[in-house]
Amino acid sequence: MTKSPFLTYQYLLDPDFCDEIARSVRVEPLLSQDGVPEPQERYFLPLEERIFNHIKPLVPEIEKHYNIKYRGTEHLIFQQFPATGKQAEPPHCENAVFKRKKWIKVKDRDLTGIIWLKDYQETPPFDQKTQVLGGKLEFPIYNFGLQAQKGTMVIYPANERFISLTTAVLVGELQCIRIHIAGGVGEDGEGVWVYQPADYPGDYRSWFETVV
Repeated sequence: MTKSPFLTYQYLLDPDFCDEIARSVRVEPLLSQDGVPEPQERYFLPLEERIFNHIKPLVPEIEKHYNIKYRGTEHLIFQQFPATGKQAEPPHCENAVFKRKKWIKVKDRDLTGIIWLKDYQETPPFDQKTQVLGGKLEFPIYNFGLQAQKGTMVIYPANERFISLTTAVLVGELQCIRIHIAGGVGEDGEGVWVYQPADYPGDYRSWFETVV
């Protein structure tokens, strides 16, 4: 079996809990000067501890999979992408910026996770409270993307090899939780963790043959 740089936990959160989170955090969209609703994000406070309780038992597996020593997790970030028909966010790296023709790590992030609070749906009937059309999580370097799956969490390296973006939301409103994990090497985790592509051969077709 090919080892994947992605860890996927299907239905980590049950649908009712996802709906509870979405209701407790959702805010009315802000409008641009042109009257277009804009994406929003905020550090997640309500229900954060309950969500962490689902993630904490996974830490040993995450450490083993990436050969990394867990050091901590930022406060969860809630993201809300309204339907605009335009790309929801530009391509970006979670922990680095591109300056003077090279990537410079500027944030203490080694792994990133996404938990979707809604399901992707492209055929009627369509429930805008629980479903979304569009809002794919894309990885341009690898030429593939992941559709929202309610309650599922996917984890991937936060470095420049995993530049990502959220595509345009066409119907509904994409809501998700973004998680940033800091890690390292050595017993105390203070050594710098470096992603090794050779440890994860293949491509997305083999990377997603199995999920947890």
